[in-house]
Amino acid sequence: MTQSKVLRGMAWDHPRAVNPLEAIASDWSRGSGFKIEWDARPLKDFEDQPLEELATQYDLILIDYPFVGFAAASGLIVPVNDWVDAPYLADQAANSTGPSFASYTWAGKQWALAIDAACQVSAVRDDLLVSSGPGQLPDIWEDVATLAAGLRNGPSQVAMPLNPNHAYCAFLSVGLSLVGKDFWPLGGQVDPVAGTESLGFLQDISKELHSISRTADPVAVSDHMAETDEVLYVPSMFGYSNYSRPGFRSQIIRFSNVPQGMNGQLGSVLGGVGISLSSRSQHPEAAADLARRIASSEVQSGIYASSGGQPGHVAAWESPDVNRLVENFFVSTRRTIDRAFLRPRVAGHRRFQELVGELIHRFIWKKDLSAKECLANYGHLVDSHLAGWKCECAR
Repeated sequence: MTQSKVLRGMAWDHPRAVNPLEAIASDWSRGSGFKIEWDARPLKDFEDQPLEELATQYDLILIDYPFVGFAAASGLIVPVNDWVDAPYLADQAANSTGPSFASYTWAGKQWALAIDAACQVSAVRDDLLVSSGPGQLPDIWEDVATLAAGLRNGPSQVAMPLNPNHAYCAFLSVGLSLVGKDFWPLGGQVDPVAGTESLGFLQDISKELHSISRTADPVAVSDHMAETDEVLYVPSMFGYSNYSRPGFRSQIIRFSNVPQGMNGQLGSVLGGVGISLSSRSQHPEAAADLARRIASSEVQSGIYASSGGQPGHVAAWESPDVNRLVENFFVSTRRTIDRAFLRPRVAGHRRFQELVGELIHRFIWKKDLSAKECLANYGHLVDSHLAGWKCECAR
């Protein structure tokens, strides 16, 4: 059969994203009359690239949830409510992993289907933990600092992804572990006492971390951890279940919940991926059909997971078969993702994230700002870029 019609989709450049989409598209295209072409952009572009650069070129776009405020206001994305029926949408809401579904809800409508669920979790090389580590993982952040100091001059160290974007998320994660979601209340400023403590902790521990931490994102840290013996433990980074799959990299990484604060709080920032339909699509019905297929319980627990995806549907997270593929990644991190924090989703967050990440990265690594100055600048960025944040309707 000659296929003359083409659907184009934009993913992001990692096997976790691309491999399941290509596997599903190959199966779906045989009966649809369409050829599906998936392009992929680097993680940094996925986190920052303007949506308007993509909507005119692609039928389906994978997005990060902080984009939904802009997506809703711009008209570049078709509300999910317009291309799924009510029972399907209700099933998605009822079977969301943590707040993944709610993260794409804005102004009373849904703007993407949460096909991928993630948050900051901890990671360990069990073989190194037994051979050269303490034999036990820290439960609280204070013990993380002790572990990092003890391993600083050893062959296997502690690391954290603390490039600008992820320095921002680390600041939130540590702060949330101190006082919970009151650390950064909806539409407000971060708690000044907890903010100062979070900044100080990150600056202090940075002296004990593996050198990759300064410039790395979670993919770079995970690759280095799996391909060398230089990183034993990561207390907080966005988890990639692929690295728990035998054969994906040289060594297996095991993931678990993040460390707690002294009061028992888990601090973690929600990640994940939603699939959205461009309002400029030339084939919206076919694109919507494919998106519904990708997000369905059957596919999420089946070919999506078996092809290397990190599903968003809770049926996959609770499946013993899926968990066997990934050293129990999903059941081992479920407690953390159920409590994960949503970053702001107003349109200005894209620029805010870039600027505040550079600010916190500067504080941690250059050490030429006081905590008071850093928090004051943080507050100014909130005021100038996150206007309207109080209007968020899902938190």
